[in-house]
Amino acid sequence: MTCSEIIMMAFIWGALFIYFLIPFQENAETGQYSKMKFTQALKDSFIKITFHKKAALAFILLLATLFAVWWSQTQDVLYNEMHGISTSEQSPSYIEGIIIYTIIIYLAVIGRRALKLI
Repeated sequence: MTCSEIIMMAFIWGALFIYFLIPFQENAETGQYSKMKFTQALKDSFIKITFHKKAALAFILLLATLFAVWWSQTQDVLYNEMHGISTSEQSPSYIEGIIIYTIIIYLAVIGRRALKLI
């Protein structure tokens, strides 16, 4: 994969992940809070973002992506073994990158909602 392909996939996947993480009625809920402390807003934001119906779809998207990447890397190793291709260089771990990217997006969505509440 080239760099531009990876960036485009990250953009599309990230947008889908953000869409699944943000609850539907966020605008109606943020108006009822007033003068919250940041820790309480962060705690409330964590609960609202993590435990709603669309968050399950975000989790399924993450699991499906991790499975597809793992399967692809396994098939690549199997192909190389079957055809006698030996590579001395280590292939990049896309799974670790996806997990780190997911954590960054998740924390950004929680932080954004917490800042809206204060």
